[in-house]
Amino acid sequence: MATQTEKPPAVDATTEESGLLSATVVAGLKSLGNIITPALTKILIANALKLTLHPDATIAPVPEIYASNAACAKQSEYAVVTLLSLATKNGWDGFTLRQQLDQLSINSVAIEELARVYEDNRKDLVLRQLQLGHNFPHITDIQWRIACDVKSSTSDCSTGVASFYINLGNFRPSSGERVTVVEFVCNAEELQSLINRLKEIERHCSQMAVA
Repeated sequence: MATQTEKPPAVDATTEESGLLSATVVAGLKSLGNIITPALTKILIANALKLTLHPDATIAPVPEIYASNAACAKQSEYAVVTLLSLATKNGWDGFTLRQQLDQLSINSVAIEELARVYEDNRKDLVLRQLQLGHNFPHITDIQWRIACDVKSSTSDCSTGVASFYINLGNFRPSSGERVTVVEFVCNAEELQSLINRLKEIERHCSQMAVA
């Protein structure tokens, strides 16, 4: 079971409700330049850009990003990929991106690096978005793991609450290689809510089938 030495910053519920970014993404962005050092923040953002532009490519791992707090770094990496994708999809320019991040009280070093990377690579990001098309992905496989934040020698703060890391994907027909479609983090209550909603969909589909 994985452990965390620090918790990601808390997220104001009003931010999640009023903005395009989920609480998980906002928490990941808030870790940049804070829980994750400014130097590692730049490396993580560069790595996230590669994952956004070349999701099918084999990208060499950067161990130092995950050395001190792997769960937090993974969440921040996911947050950056999501931010770049949303900014591209909504046609933001660098100024708009900065405004959005300022409103979320993201670390200033992280804001400047995110805006610079986005502006420098905006053309490639737009081209990548166009290549994706509008077809919904076909989910055929799920992987998951549990991470629990516990007390350590460097932190007395601990909720003891387990987080569930869910990875949905499929397999390439040509090679059988597994491809991640989406990855997210949730707590037990959120996971149960998701399961209940899926059961509702299943019941509705069954009713439609016999109608």
